[in-house]
Amino acid sequence: MSEDKFDAIVVGAGVAGSVAALVMARAGLDVLVIERGDSAGCKNMTGGRLYAHTLEAIIPGFAVSAPVERKVTREKISFLTEESAVTLDFHREQPDVPQHASYTVLRNRLDPWLMEQAEQAGAQFIPGVRVRCAGS
Repeated sequence: MSEDKFDAIVVGAGVAGSVAALVMARAGLDVLVIERGDSAGCKNMTGGRLYAHTLEAIIPGFAVSAPVERKVTREKISFLTEESAVTLDFHREQPDVPQHASYTVLRNRLDPWLMEQAEQAGAQFIPGVRVRCAGS
């Protein structure tokens, strides 16, 4: 059996794991990502909101090719009591500034895309690996 050596082993191919692997691979480190699921994002059944400022710094222009659902252009937040309500309506004067954008995403689409970016940068990915504590 051959013995592979890595500078870093990342457990989990979610957003944090994939982006960490991407940054380390770009820095020239030998990185391995292991994931319990059959593929990155396969266990995620959720969506959410992605604020672009950090990812834009790591992957400039990411929203052009990333599987984002919608750009958030306006927000309304309401505070309710039994008798009344007040609503705040927010939208930006310059909605096209990439660092200020946010998007709705489905994690089972975003996670594989991020892992693909890490692999293109040189990270290795092995799905279907369960990590257990030593001694258990």
